Amino acid sequence: MWYPPSSRTESRSEGRDDTGRLMKLNAPQEYRLELREGGKYSLADDSGLTAFSAPASTRGVAKLYTLSRNGLLLYVGIAQQPMSSRLRYGFTANGKGGYHGYKWKHLREELRLVVWTAPANGEPAQLQDFKTVEAEVAFLCRQLSGQWPEFQHEIHFYPSGPGHRAAAERIYSYATGTDNLPAGHGSPRR
Repeated sequence: MWYPPSSRTESRSEGRDDTGRLMKLNAPQEYRLELREGGKYSLADDSGLTAFSAPASTRGVAKLYTLSRNGLLLYVGIAQQPMSSRLRYGFTANGKGGYHGYKWKHLREELRLVVWTAPANGEPAQLQDFKTVEAEVAFLCRQLSGQWPEFQHEIHFYPSGPGHRAAAERIYSYATGTDNLPAGHGSPRR
């Protein structure tokens, strides 16, 4: 099973996913994101860095990212390309090929973007693991808030195990700033 960190101060927690691979949920990378017209945006982390850093900037590394505002989860997504490329595509898509881009690309306020990665046996975790966790995060949002994430386009559900659900609880809790989830829904942050 895959057990994510139980507190914000822990950077990783060992466990196994449902295929037996050793996995560790990395410490989240947190950014303030402000959208501008024409697909432009500004980005900053707490240190003042104004660009994505590794592993969020690394091509080929599976990532799960959340977008929140005032403690509400607005969107959860996955990517394997650098986050700057993923955002650019989501902000500039115009319907060609059927994809119109992010439903939240019109927001003009500061948003909280959090990027999660996880290695498995020293290699990046598989995108499929994050697809499964992505669905569990969206489902947990529906379960706990009564609504799906406000700007979620679609979600694909896959069979999940306790490790995927535990990771989803940790990620949802972090995205919303929830210190105490209901019994059976993750460990509270300390």
